[in-house]
Amino acid sequence: MSRKWLNISTLFWGAVLVLVLALSVPGASGHAGQDDPIELRTVVGCLASDTDSWTLDRATEGEPTDRAFTSEDEIEGSRQRALGSLTYRLLGVGEFGVDAHDGHKVQVKGLRLNIDGELRLNVTSFQHLSPDCQ
Repeated sequence: MSRKWLNISTLFWGAVLVLVLALSVPGASGHAGQDDPIELRTVVGCLASDTDSWTLDRATEGEPTDRAFTSEDEIEGSRQRALGSLTYRLLGVGEFGVDAHDGHKVQVKGLRLNIDGELRLNVTSFQHLSPDCQ
């Protein structure tokens, strides 16, 4: 692994950790329209492309987690998990090269935001589960 990649990776995960810690402080507030506490969650659903964005359709509510990365056990559990009925708009998912997985069942980890009634995930991990979204 190149030193440059290691530095970029370290900076990225450091920024994610600072954000998570800052938002978990009692009394810390998010966006003015934020309806729920901001939590890191693991969500399963069907990846769908919109005109200029990505969504996770038929998504589960999501399990709270304290790990931004994904283990093999979590991936296997997500493969078995039934789909839900929610839709999330995905933020920052383009960095994960998701184009080939449009319409597939995926697992996404990220900061869960509920802004003015719209669910969003600021993505920290993306895992392909199945080419069929069932």
